[in-house]
Amino acid sequence: MLSGLGTGEEGRKKTRARDTQELLGILEQSRSLTGALRAMDGDMDAPGFAERLTGYMAERNMNAAQLSEAALLSRSFTYQLCSGERRPGRDIVLRLALVLELTVEQTQAFLRTAQWGALYPRVARDAVIIFAIQNRLGIQATDERLLSMGLTGLL
Repeated sequence: MLSGLGTGEEGRKKTRARDTQELLGILEQSRSLTGALRAMDGDMDAPGFAERLTGYMAERNMNAAQLSEAALLSRSFTYQLCSGERRPGRDIVLRLALVLELTVEQTQAFLRTAQWGALYPRVARDAVIIFAIQNRLGIQATDERLLSMGLTGLL
């Protein structure tokens, strides 16, 4: 958060959130970065990875210990992900998406939030993972499919 810009809470309550195109327009038309950021402050509050992760966990009534066991991650690492202390690698995000049974669209957003590239169906490994997500195969079955096709597994 930039100093002096506020939390944006006031603006969000009074006006609708602007879409990405509108925000790009503000950046393009602004002569000052600080001015542009002030103008966009109420719209720059996308949830971070930890917030999105804990939100998905809450929707599924899952705690960090259960997630850690299902995703085959250490408890300490899982707690660090949930608290925002650690940033996950792309394969960890995908393992979490499989465990949380996210849709492909949710998984793409989850990857973006973690600052990783989206799944791309023209890439064989990504196509297998998309198939696995759509068919709710789980981590082990997805890993077996990847390995059986000579691709790098998730584990």
